[in-house]
Amino acid sequence: MWITADVNIPQQLLDAAAKDEVVFFVGAGVSFNPPSNLPSYEQLATKLAEEADEPLPHNGEQLDRFIGMLPDNFNAHKRTKDLMRGDNIHCNSTHEAIVRLVNSVETPRIVTTNYDLLLEEAAQKQNCDLGRSYYGPAVPIGSDFSGLLYLHGSVDSPDREIVLDDRDFARAYLSEGWATRFLLKLFETYTVVFIGYSFGDVIMRYLALGISSHARPRYIFLSEEDMNGRDNEWQHNGIIPIPYPAANGHHALVEALTAWTDYISSDYNAYKKRLPGIIENGVPKDAVDLDYVRAALSTDEGAQCFVDIIEREEGQKKADKSKIKREWLSWVMSPDVLREIFTERDPKTQNEIILLNWFITSFVQRPEELDFVLHVLCKLQSSMSNWLFERLHECVSYCISQNGRRDLVPAFTVLMTSMQGHSAPCALDEFDFSSIYNSDVSPQILSLAIRPYLKLAMPFWGNGIRPNAEIVWSCDKVEKNSSEFSLETEEFVSFAESGLQRASALLQAYQGGDEYSHLSRPSIEPSDQNMHVSDLQSMFIDILRNYAHAHKDQQDELIHRWWNSGSALLKRLAINTIAFSDWDADRKVNWILDQDYLFDVDAHHEVYTVLKVSAPGLGENSKIKILKYLRNKFNFLKERYSDERTALYGQFDVLQWLLRNMNGDMDSWPEAWQWANELAQKHGFSPREHADYYAYAESAHIVTTGISNERFIDLLTHEPSIIEEKMFAGQNKIGEFGFTSIELFNQQIREVVAHNPQVGLTLWELVNRHEEHASVQYRCSIIRGWGMALLDDCRDSILDLLRNLLPKVNQDEVNAISTFLNMQMDQGKTTITEKMLQVMSDFALQLWNEHSGAFTLSNGQQWENDPVTCSLNCWPGELAYFWIERIRWRYIHDPGSWNGFDADEKDAIHHFIEDEGDFSRPVWTALLVNINMLHSLDNEDVESWLFDLMGKAGTEFIWNLILPNPNFNIRLIDIVFYKSCIDEFEYLSHLSEYKRQSFLLQVFRMITYGELKEKQRTRLLSKVVTVENGAYAALFMDQVAWAFEFRLDSKDRDMVWDLWLHQFIEDRHAGKGRNWGEEERVAFAKLVPLLGAHLKEGAEYLSDSFPKVTGYDLNEIIMLDNIDCIPQECAEAFIAFYMRLFMQSGVFHVWKAGELLQKLANKFGMDKVSSLASLAKEKRIIPDTWNFSPKKEIHSDGKEGEA
Repeated sequence: MWITADVNIPQQLLDAAAKDEVVFFVGAGVSFNPPSNLPSYEQLATKLAEEADEPLPHNGEQLDRFIGMLPDNFNAHKRTKDLMRGDNIHCNSTHEAIVRLVNSVETPRIVTTNYDLLLEEAAQKQNCDLGRSYYGPAVPIGSDFSGLLYLHGSVDSPDREIVLDDRDFARAYLSEGWATRFLLKLFETYTVVFIGYSFGDVIMRYLALGISSHARPRYIFLSEEDMNGRDNEWQHNGIIPIPYPAANGHHALVEALTAWTDYISSDYNAYKKRLPGIIENGVPKDAVDLDYVRAALSTDEGAQCFVDIIEREEGQKKADKSKIKREWLSWVMSPDVLREIFTERDPKTQNEIILLNWFITSFVQRPEELDFVLHVLCKLQSSMSNWLFERLHECVSYCISQNGRRDLVPAFTVLMTSMQGHSAPCALDEFDFSSIYNSDVSPQILSLAIRPYLKLAMPFWGNGIRPNAEIVWSCDKVEKNSSEFSLETEEFVSFAESGLQRASALLQAYQGGDEYSHLSRPSIEPSDQNMHVSDLQSMFIDILRNYAHAHKDQQDELIHRWWNSGSALLKRLAINTIAFSDWDADRKVNWILDQDYLFDVDAHHEVYTVLKVSAPGLGENSKIKILKYLRNKFNFLKERYSDERTALYGQFDVLQWLLRNMNGDMDSWPEAWQWANELAQKHGFSPREHADYYAYAESAHIVTTGISNERFIDLLTHEPSIIEEKMFAGQNKIGEFGFTSIELFNQQIREVVAHNPQVGLTLWELVNRHEEHASVQYRCSIIRGWGMALLDDCRDSILDLLRNLLPKVNQDEVNAISTFLNMQMDQGKTTITEKMLQVMSDFALQLWNEHSGAFTLSNGQQWENDPVTCSLNCWPGELAYFWIERIRWRYIHDPGSWNGFDADEKDAIHHFIEDEGDFSRPVWTALLVNINMLHSLDNEDVESWLFDLMGKAGTEFIWNLILPNPNFNIRLIDIVFYKSCIDEFEYLSHLSEYKRQSFLLQVFRMITYGELKEKQRTRLLSKVVTVENGAYAALFMDQVAWAFEFRLDSKDRDMVWDLWLHQFIEDRHAGKGRNWGEEERVAFAKLVPLLGAHLKEGAEYLSDSFPKVTGYDLNEIIMLDNIDCIPQECAEAFIAFYMRLFMQSGVFHVWKAGELLQKLANKFGMDKVSSLASLAKEKRIIPDTWNFSPKKEIHSDGKEGEA
């Protein structure tokens, strides 16, 4: 922390002082400045030599030895004491600053190697109590020290007790060792700060003898002069320098010590004086001010003062105040301040709760801050702490239901449906609908697993802070196998329709009504303009469209239902259905006009499709109606576009589109032809080629080759020289947006070949006419395009080409062929024959055998925390996934004759395990993430190599990979993952908070469902309690409480209690393994209301050790929704539990306490709850005016009344 503009004190040292764990070591340098004017050790040696009339010490001489060599009849000890006292020697500003600083911490601790008494003088002068004084060699216990210690004696000590020369140092630090023993314990117990020392001081050499490997951090204030490039030497000695400028008599040191004192002593009033000047101008760039605010926010009073200042009404314009508030909240949420309480963990202290509540009360509860609240949700969508999520849910729900805050519906929608780890569905990599078509899984069940949610993203342009929202699906990649299965059944149509309606409802709730589906799907019909559509949504649209076209008898019903659904996509499907229905042309067009939908932006393409198919058959009345409609809509169009020319162009587009599609019969509608011609001549209008699209992109990509895919194929077929010249002329020329021409053509080649693999064969001949360096990238793109294509008509030709290429491939082609193999096996588009399967397997084996040894993983460091992505983006990983998909494919296509892995599969997997190189981790990743599936298909083979894999991969890598969602069967737990779980406890500190939670939840599952032996279960629970001295015991109990609340029914809860939880809590209560800590007991207190019939037993364990809950969220303990599950026989224990909770000091204003009391009264009767209600009033937890409401019930007349 920049405590002043010149001095940066490490946060670890500030924290040690705050925890009362710091000792200040004061050296001779402190007493240099006037009015002290005392000598340094070197100056002292010189003075003594002068007095003894001996030669002066030379440069580099060992001074303690020099003083020891002075004549025996010269009393150096007495003369030293005489030099250190006198009438004109007094404390200076540095002494005073040190004493104020020491006095500001809870327990004063000073060790000085000086002989003077100037620290005591400074203490008396400022009325500071430094505690008891000690004088070496009568030193206190180093591990329990307070007060002022003159380690080397003082001017009041007998001469023999002064540590001055080499013999004295030897006794103190070596032969008798009393100083060393003291320092060893002191350095192990406390963080030490040296003030007034320099690198050459004799004392620093001896102090090093007291530093053990277990010593706490040590710091030294050093002038920049003394640093002089020696920071590495200090670091080598285990001491961290804190530099300051030496100018003006080391005044910067005094300023820093004074500022540190002010920092420690800060209270609300102190913060109130300094914070306004910093806060009111927004987040400053000055490091000192920023560090001051950061330090203030780490305290309860500082956080409260910060909020009070930023929220005060006077002084600023409303807009300026809002801007500054937002700026400060964004800063508070930054990684180097308190981001983790927003994203990862629950608040641990009151100051953290104050800041989170500030966000809720000053932003969420204020309508004018809605856009910024959504901005914050966007930032936190991928990770939000449980505490904040629950508070936001409660607050937003309450504001909407009780305060009529309809503007909060977008925030409510995001919170309740789309927050990762809370309300958003789990993401599935891929889903094969056809594989479950004939199973017992109904579309209704599928709709629970596969559902839409909102993904927020900040706008790319403009100054707005409200995020945009788009629909994302829990499964966006669909494995299609429509050649064997048809999904266009009534059940599946209902599923697809429901999915689109839910997606539409989400968007409308967020956007406030308007929904524009054409941005992602401009055309309901298949089109190259549909560039941003997800696999799943595209499949739903295709299913509904095809179903409607195929079921003419249901079209009217579908049109009516979809049109009135409220979904933009379904309304467009209704119009598409009309276009291809049996209705006559007049009925189709009149329907569009009657709905006033001719100029609807979202359904533009579908409306124009209706016009296109209807144009040849239009009757005279319809033509008249269209022209009248167009004239009447002119003012509407002019207002929409705020431009007369654009409005006229809208009329012209409709006219020319109808005339163009009348099959040459334009003369039959002279009025339309004449009007269109007048508009064209007067305004220079010409027919748009793609008028049926509201906006048309020449290609599916912003940056293109300038040639459409259709034109590319046409040129390749009829004028290949033109394509060849464009592909190979200026390959490395940089074009728009920094793309080279070869990069743009590579992209287009992949697309074209994926759509038409025959094109790839033509291109293959063309590119191979050129030099290798020019053709290789195009060849790779062709191969990748084939990977995405349906190859049924040309598979043999393509495989022959690849077979001929294999002996001479380079690394780029190895990558491309691996991608080809994986995608062909993974996507399942091509009908894979036995021959094709064998050929691809031969390719995979050959690639591995010939090229794996040369593989190097670039940027391996960046993949350490994301091994799955790494495995998907390198060719060894893709080969591994190819073999896994091959195994899956063989099982799915012939489960009846399945007999485990075949010889090729076993050979490949054993290579992955036994060969070693940079490829190891990517292929291990592929095997481990699929281990459950592999084991279920061939447990014998998997168990033959799994031990070796686990040993080579290592525990830390394995768990970092498989968390947060490991999936093991009981056999796998038994043979390897139980032991691996035990080992992983040693690496928990390396995991993120979220993965630690996931691991401990997996421990809970393993203990509960893993069919462990009692000894194994006991050992696992022992690890939970003892690892890192019990650091994760409370977090484990939190996961147990979470599982009880959200995952287990009453039967499972009883099973867990009887199986192991009862005994575990009994052991924790007895302090077995480690003491039952406060935080762990708080976590258990959250679990007590969930114990059902075992509540009484559970509460009993807290009867003599109820935790202090001040600073924790009491609403987590008040389980309102669980009260109905508590049996009557547990009523007294349950109420007693809340009595102990409410009786604690610091418990007040518990939200929902009144609701709790009412529910308890309804369940157990008012008489049993009255004492708890009285206590709540006494403690001001509820208002004095609060009273029970009579219990309600339905009477025989069907009306609700008092029970």
